[in-house]
Amino acid sequence: MKKSFIAVLCLVVLAGAGFGAYRLGLLDRFTGTTTTGQLQSNVATSSSPTPGAVAGSTPSAATGAPSAPVTDAAVPAAATTAAPPGATTDAASPVAASAPAPTAAATPIPPGLVAVAQAGQPIANKAVEVRVSSHRTAASIGSQNAGPGREFVIVESSWQNIIPKVKVNRKKMQDRTGGMGSLGFGGGTTAKDKTEDEANTTLESMAFEVSQLPTHLWLVADGRSAEAIDAAGTQALEAHLSPTKLTIAEFQQVISGGLAFQAPANAQSLALLFLDTINGHLLLPIKGTPPVLASSLGGSGRANTLVDLALTGASWSDAPPSESGTRTLVVGLRGISRQNAIVAVPFGKYAFLQTEQGCLFQPDAAATGLTRQLAPVGQFLPFVPSEGQLAFTVPADTKTAALLVRLQQGGPIDLAVMGTVTPAWPSPEATVKDGDVLRVLKLPGTAVPPGVPAAPSGSERVALDLVVENLRSGAGIELQPQQQFRLVGPDGTRYEPSSDSAHVPCRLTGDVVPAGSARRFTLIFDMPPGQPLQFEYRGFNVKSELVKVR
Repeated sequence: MKKSFIAVLCLVVLAGAGFGAYRLGLLDRFTGTTTTGQLQSNVATSSSPTPGAVAGSTPSAATGAPSAPVTDAAVPAAATTAAPPGATTDAASPVAASAPAPTAAATPIPPGLVAVAQAGQPIANKAVEVRVSSHRTAASIGSQNAGPGREFVIVESSWQNIIPKVKVNRKKMQDRTGGMGSLGFGGGTTAKDKTEDEANTTLESMAFEVSQLPTHLWLVADGRSAEAIDAAGTQALEAHLSPTKLTIAEFQQVISGGLAFQAPANAQSLALLFLDTINGHLLLPIKGTPPVLASSLGGSGRANTLVDLALTGASWSDAPPSESGTRTLVVGLRGISRQNAIVAVPFGKYAFLQTEQGCLFQPDAAATGLTRQLAPVGQFLPFVPSEGQLAFTVPADTKTAALLVRLQQGGPIDLAVMGTVTPAWPSPEATVKDGDVLRVLKLPGTAVPPGVPAAPSGSERVALDLVVENLRSGAGIELQPQQQFRLVGPDGTRYEPSSDSAHVPCRLTGDVVPAGSARRFTLIFDMPPGQPLQFEYRGFNVKSELVKVR
């Protein structure tokens, strides 16, 4: 059996440990093993070998033909995070978030890397010939309705197995000695043996299989939107291919049927992109001008070694704010993989929107009204760009913002979203140094931000305005606020942050301070009114350090 393959690089950032220890997130690149106290990266591939489908293996159970070797594997992303710029400890001269130098013009892919069909004509790689016979659009298929501003594109296609038949000796395959025969005197292959070999050898087909079709087959709309197979829409078609798996058992066998995709309505150009690292990539134009195939975006894009990203726009959402004193900023992105593989970027955990106040916000994966949500994970194909959006809930008075993407492999990416961000905050009242791991700045004041719910009856509500600086350049630090940041009363009673800390405008979402960066946030505490208070920090190298609050 011969399989189609496309690698998916899952960029999993190991942000760090919680209280008591920090994790540098070093991952064994090739074996996938980890050391004590570390997490293993999730690695996904688009196909995995069936039992026996390894180099030099026995025939597959389905056809009896020798299985093709699986020669590629997805490479896990190494957990090395470059140090991004961030605010310094000198509040009078904070450092703005800077971006790497712009990339050059879009880089064309090498000739022949993707075979491109002529309009209306079939195209083949080493294993399969594909033909698009027709397409149509529809607002709905059966009970399935397309999303707002989108429509179904139904593509009728045929697929032919063109893998040449191979010679198979059934007797030797059943011989437990591997064809060597029993022990005895004399040796060598006799004329009789050769005659028996020929008599027991037949030409048999090799099956062609795509075990995860949605990872391999994409509809490209207007050269900027890569759309996956819509499984429910496909299954609602009268005559359709499987939306999950494609198997063609016999040489020159043809299977055909429809596949449904959801794409932006009224797209002017459409093309089918089939990704197959082993046998060859294919592009079949359906209508309009075929997409330009490239390995980078060029222009205003910012890239590392794995992915190229560019801002397509930023706008305030009309949706009601989820919290008082906040607004939702929608950030549009275009991206393309710079590898011969799909790159899966975990924006939900490792993308941060930085504001001029030094607050960091992570994407809202539950945001509605987005045409293509990139959180928690956004996928970017090689050769063609695709677009999507991230939504961030930020203070309503935010004036400038930058997107910081801190991936485990390939280096950081910074994109200016609104103006030039220069994070700043008041001079701290106190500073706590936690070895070479982090530094905590306690800023002046205890006033609770507007819009926060009132304190419980008989209690006083106090706010702490803090900045945590990650002094490590190799990994993010995951905070545990309930254990690390507390207030202490005159009788030694310790007060942990209230759950209402999640409702302040400059809140701690995700609890991660990116490598080499600083993060400002507010914590809310409830305690008996009017009593003297101390701020207690408990850290990685600091058992307990107290700072006077009032």
